[in-house]
Amino acid sequence: MLDANTFKTVIENTPLVSIDLCLICNGQILLGKRRNEPLKGIWFTPGGRIHKNETWQHALLRIVEVELGLSGIAVEDFALMGMWDHFYNNSALDQNTSTHYVNLPHYAGFQSEPEITLDDQHGDFKWFDLGVVSSDEKFHPYIRNYASWLLNKIGDTDD
Repeated sequence: MLDANTFKTVIENTPLVSIDLCLICNGQILLGKRRNEPLKGIWFTPGGRIHKNETWQHALLRIVEVELGLSGIAVEDFALMGMWDHFYNNSALDQNTSTHYVNLPHYAGFQSEPEITLDDQHGDFKWFDLGVVSSDEKFHPYIRNYASWLLNKIGDTDD
């Protein structure tokens, strides 16, 4: 882990590489209410940074286990949604340091809702209808974009 000063220097000068997880079940997407910045208090997909010297595959499985409490999930259960830029005016460190993520979101379909465990980054998890999320402005634009992409790619099925 980086100390706060080093991490601040990194986010002031470079993008962070991250993975978001789009879990889909019965036409719904799992969102967590964030406890930390950026986007504190906003419903968003679980996710996290890829650490130095960590493969994206290991990061994906770590995030699945640490943020959702799921085990027995394989990298092959997920499909890459492409590469997306996320820009925020603030950061986990303070309100004045902007953050740029190069994000590699992945999705996985489930036949029944997996049992999710709360972590320290989310106050709650809920399932939301993809169609509603894609068009309702109460959801963050990045999440609306994910939901629209998923509807175009997989429709209302769990493939």
